[in-house]
Amino acid sequence: MTPSPYVSRINQIDAAALDVEIYKLLKDETKEIARYSAPGKFDKWQTEIDVILKILIWKFSLQHGNSTFGQRLLNLHYANLNQKKAILYLLMTVLPQYVKDKLANENLSAYGGTAYRLKSFIDRISNVISLLQLINLLFFLHRGIQPRVIELFLGLSTQSITTNKPRNIGYSYMTRELLWHGLMELFTVGIPMINFHYLKHMLRKLWWCRTVQQRDVKLLPVMDLSTKCVYCEENPILPSHADCEHIFCYYCLKAHFSAMNTFHCPKCDMKLYSDNMKRYTVATNTSNVTVLSLKGPT
Repeated sequence: MTPSPYVSRINQIDAAALDVEIYKLLKDETKEIARYSAPGKFDKWQTEIDVILKILIWKFSLQHGNSTFGQRLLNLHYANLNQKKAILYLLMTVLPQYVKDKLANENLSAYGGTAYRLKSFIDRISNVISLLQLINLLFFLHRGIQPRVIELFLGLSTQSITTNKPRNIGYSYMTRELLWHGLMELFTVGIPMINFHYLKHMLRKLWWCRTVQQRDVKLLPVMDLSTKCVYCEENPILPSHADCEHIFCYYCLKAHFSAMNTFHCPKCDMKLYSDNMKRYTVATNTSNVTVLSLKGPT
């Protein structure tokens, strides 16, 4: 097939992204191998290992061909790449990042002020390159060629190996993702607004339809080792009550009163009020029981 001079912007951006991901994948594999060696043995050589990885990627892509691995995956290539440009491509890709990483990892205090000035100079150059990459990206979005600064400097142009065809994009996956994220946002916002304690209380009231009987004499709770929270049926944590004879966990009782001012005890069906909620104390309970026992015979 005759190569097509036109290459879509998305294919060029994808090719650059694939090159980065391939490098990261190889770097992660080397770190995985280094896990089985002595701690810190490979860390001091990490910068050199990164350089070797980039050289190997270059050797098996641009040195013996005219496309990077990312371009090959998308049937692209450089139309005007020669050996000289390939070597310059390698040097511009490896050297600046190597010097920056080396100065960042080294202890510069032993080299005096010259090393700090060099590091400051390299940082400025790195900032300038980042600015150029941003400007070049804006121009690329307008022109549709040379998405990377290195391609602009070397005058490299990307072409498609095969005849240009419209790129078919399936939107079913995107639709599912949008629907899923929409549902997640709905649940995240909506679920906290639902008063589950109130709904549970209303359903219980409809199903059982028990008549609430208020006692003239309120029985105070008595707690022992066998006492369980009447709501969660576990050992009470910070025991609390609200004018009935049963003990609740503080959270179980407070959660109901945060949802509504009144609710019925699950055990005795007595109507409890939030204003009457109090912590269980043995001293208070003993004194109150004494009062009740005095009132009993009369």
